[in-house]
Amino acid sequence: MSLTKYTIATLCGYTLIFFSPIIAIPLNLTAQQSITLTAGSYFLGAGLLLFFNNRLKEVPPIEKKSGNFPISKVILWGLLGIPLAFFAQTFANLLEQLLFHTVPESENTQNIVELIKTAPIFMIAVSIAGPIMEEFVFRKAITGFLSKYISSLLAGITSSFLFALAHADGHILVYFAMGMTFYYLYQKTGSIWTSIVTHCCMNGLVMLLQLSILQ
Repeated sequence: MSLTKYTIATLCGYTLIFFSPIIAIPLNLTAQQSITLTAGSYFLGAGLLLFFNNRLKEVPPIEKKSGNFPISKVILWGLLGIPLAFFAQTFANLLEQLLFHTVPESENTQNIVELIKTAPIFMIAVSIAGPIMEEFVFRKAITGFLSKYISSLLAGITSSFLFALAHADGHILVYFAMGMTFYYLYQKTGSIWTSIVTHCCMNGLVMLLQLSILQ
């Protein structure tokens, strides 16, 4: 599969999964059943995008420039990226409060916590399946595709801005900073699994922290 076909397939697959909960509306499901179905769609989406990734034959330019990192260093950079991502998030949050007088709490995070309390399986969905999908879409597909035509940095900036818009909770600067952090990790090792490790661990830690605070 070429990079262009991969990007189209990945974006179409992600869009389908993103809007799949609409299918459940006529079914009159309970809240827990609806959330469980949504979690299932996340796992299905992650599996589908992983399948597309395995079918990709053309190496994105951003990965060619980084060389081949051994798996040990890919994982190491993924773990090192966790404090880096938290720092970027905290700095961007403070900057938003200073410039735009926003509240630090993310509406998305609060909504997800409520869903997890209703159906605990959603914790795994947002900590693992969700980040896997987002990294394949915004880093591998969008950044990888754009890096064929523009500099990898400009491609990273563009995909990070789209990543921020996709979360749509008003914290554009925060999500943009996180997107740029994930982009940096991806281009550093040339492996999408570096940013996936960081993204999954960060989401999981944030959810655990929020749940512990509410208990």
